[in-house]
Amino acid sequence: MGPMVGRLLKRAAMFTMAVLGAEAAYAVLRPAPRLEQFDPSAEFGDPNLPLLKVAVLGDSSVTAPGVSGPHEIWVSLICSRLAENRHVVLRSFALGGSRAQDVLTEQLEPALEYGPDVVFLSVGANDAIKWVPRRKFIEDLDRIVAAFAATGAMVVQSGVGFLGSIPRLQPPLSQMMERRAVRFDLAHREVAARHGTAVVDQRSDDRLAWHRDRSLWAEDYFHVSAAGHARWAETVWRTVGPLLDGAHGPG
Repeated sequence: MGPMVGRLLKRAAMFTMAVLGAEAAYAVLRPAPRLEQFDPSAEFGDPNLPLLKVAVLGDSSVTAPGVSGPHEIWVSLICSRLAENRHVVLRSFALGGSRAQDVLTEQLEPALEYGPDVVFLSVGANDAIKWVPRRKFIEDLDRIVAAFAATGAMVVQSGVGFLGSIPRLQPPLSQMMERRAVRFDLAHREVAARHGTAVVDQRSDDRLAWHRDRSLWAEDYFHVSAAGHARWAETVWRTVGPLLDGAHGPG
């Protein structure tokens, strides 16, 4: 490769990064409504039924800006279904914007102290969007999952869905985010294979529905709506149902 070709390739790479940086800045900084976030912690079902302690850790996929209340959050829908024959006590440790490193340093210890029977770990989207290196994400995720697996709790990892469908992201950024989503979803599966945990198959859902149906998205075109959470709950239940109930989908 000659010096001139090398300089041209370097300039092309810098231009591409500048375009992606501008797209990212626009996605983050463009005006959007501020949406209330929620804590889904609650008790479900008859207190006389067998106790099931559930913990959920993660990001705004749990704190749910875009719904009208915690009863519409996917994990609440799951716990309502589990409570048909159990007394379910749900504790949320999630914080909006969290990456796996934040879950590790801020959420893991109090969740372990709670002593859950079932753990939902909903993380990965922010790592992908905020350009966390995949290797770093795997290291942090592995430490979280290993800590819960050592307690004997059933661990359900979220996987990573169709980030390229987020309406606020435009090409070429949306296309790059979709490629990162695939890689980070595979990272979940790598970690799960080491520890014998479960991963929700987010990518088994209808990708085109997430691209075309704007009712699945909140007013800020970044977070999902109540309809989106209901759809997430159905996807999660396809993993959780056979493990815990073998019953039908969330009500």
